[in-house]
Amino acid sequence: MKSKIRKLTALITNNIGLKILAVIVSVGLWFVVNNINDPLETMPFNNIPVEILNEDEITNSGKVYEIIDNTGTVNVRVTGKRSVLRYITKENIRAVADMEELTFMNTIGIEVSSTRNNSELEFKTNIDSVKLSIEDMKRIQMIINTSTSGEPAEGYIVGSVTPSQNIVRLSGPESLINQIDHVDAVASIDGYSSDINTNVELKLYDAEGKDIKSNSIKMNISTVNVAVTILATKEVPIEYSIADEPEQGYIANGTIMSEPETVWIAGRRSVLDAVTKVTVSDPALSLEGKTDDVTSMINIKKYLPIGTQLADSSFSGNVNVKVEIEPVETKELMIPSRNFAIGFGIHEKPENMDAVIDEFENRDNTRFRVRISGTKAAVDAVDENSVIGVIDMDKVFSGLGMESWEAGTYTGEIVFDFKLPEGLKVKTDNAYALTVILSEREEDEEENEENSSEGAGSQVNE
Repeated sequence: MKSKIRKLTALITNNIGLKILAVIVSVGLWFVVNNINDPLETMPFNNIPVEILNEDEITNSGKVYEIIDNTGTVNVRVTGKRSVLRYITKENIRAVADMEELTFMNTIGIEVSSTRNNSELEFKTNIDSVKLSIEDMKRIQMIINTSTSGEPAEGYIVGSVTPSQNIVRLSGPESLINQIDHVDAVASIDGYSSDINTNVELKLYDAEGKDIKSNSIKMNISTVNVAVTILATKEVPIEYSIADEPEQGYIANGTIMSEPETVWIAGRRSVLDAVTKVTVSDPALSLEGKTDDVTSMINIKKYLPIGTQLADSSFSGNVNVKVEIEPVETKELMIPSRNFAIGFGIHEKPENMDAVIDEFENRDNTRFRVRISGTKAAVDAVDENSVIGVIDMDKVFSGLGMESWEAGTYTGEIVFDFKLPEGLKVKTDNAYALTVILSEREEDEEENEENSSEGAGSQVNE
């Protein structure tokens, strides 16, 4: 037995150095071969967000923090075997900074790990720590300014802009909150011709109109619903209703100057289709007791038809109005008798009757004295030879309660102004009435009646 042991010992120890060397070489070869087949590699993962742990260490003390100097993200180089790295993605890389490790310099060390094969990987980062700005928290409420951008379709304007709520609550670092001057919600209405209802993002601006963006500012809402009314537009004239009369001996000559003369209004299309004008009846245009032109500035907003508004937001609605007043002009006319006629309307004269004006029978050269009064322009426009006086026989017929015309004598009122310029008044030295004689025509007279406007006793059908 002992001999066997001695032989085994001799076998093992024989050339022991070479044998140990062989073992070392074998192990080395194994590592070389293994590394050739599954080598170490390095893979970059950029812009990994740093997760802040235990934030309440700051927020519970009434303070807030802001990550500064672009230290909120980190670039990571991960080293490991190819067989391991091939399964690592950016989503597996985690970078954290724990507030409990906050230094007096307001920095926190960054720790990087992987949610997969972490123990087989090595990590290197471009930065070692997160830098913070820590300050008191400030909370405010601000009004949301709603407006629109772009232009609606041609012929349309923005009527109203109404948000679903008009207040937003903000909190964040005092220095940032103090920079906020206004909060805007701007709805795009470019090309629209009907109402809009849309969600709009809230944006923060400083006093110079620069956009303020920071993850440190918290808002209770980030968007607001905005309803925009789109209205059609239409240009209509402004007309004025003048009250009262000027002082005796004076008259409004009908000239009303307005600046502007027309106005653009806006409203629903169905409403605008029924609007043809804006009528203004204002106490400031009263002519009572006036002898000179009346001028006034009137705001027409209160006279706009229901359901409409001014289309031009820059127009205040103030209109300058001037109503001209002038002395009454008087003129005496001598109307020839041939210009007087008998007017039969609905109740026509029977064909077998003749009608003549008794006062002018066989007196073709008779003239009737008439005085007219009114504006100078209206009076000057009247030619006495063109003025016609008509006896309204329909009025006579109705006044007598007749059923048909009978031969006889009738007294009728003369109407002078039915063809005279508007605003003229007529006065005569005699009564406004003439006598009309209706007589039955003799059998031997001609059947056809000659109607002529010339000569006394002529007849007209109205």
